Parts: sequence; structure tokens; C-alpha cells
Amino acid sequence: MDTKSDRKLDITKKILDVEDDSVLSKIEEILAETETVAYTTNGESLNRDQYKKRIEDISKEVQSGGKNFTSDEVQDYVKNRKI
Repeated sequence: MDTKSDRKLDITKKILDVEDDSVLSKIEEILAETETVAYTTNGESLNRDQYKKRIEDISKEVQSGGKNFTSDEVQDYVKNRKI
């Protein structure tokens, strides 16, 4: 069984031989969909769709009466929390 590194090398070699622009465009789309654009406070990576959903969920929670904080409250918390 090939390792992940072997698979990546095999795919890279195949990509280098691709001449069809539509295939390259599809590869770019796939890579863009899975690209990490943000991280959660727990360090989990989020792609564009996951990040967008997370922001929408937070907005819905705030609209439903969820607690939110001002910038000053956040700064005060960060400066004064006990580590």
C-alpha cells in the first residue's frame, strides 16, 4: 500500500503531464474548496464552506438572543484572565 507521500508524488507527476486546461481548472476548484481559510479556537482547520457556515450559525445564535461581547469586554477578559 502506498503511503500518503507516495500518493502525493504520483498525483504531482500526473498533474505535470496534464495538457487539458479543463482538467487543470477542475483540480484548482477542488484545491480551492479544501483550502484552509481559518482555524477554530481549538485549532481545527476550516475550509471556505465550513467557515461560512460557522459564521452563519453564530449570526443566527446572536439573533436568537445568544450572548455577544463588545471589543472592550473581550480585551478586558484577555488582559485579566488567569492562566
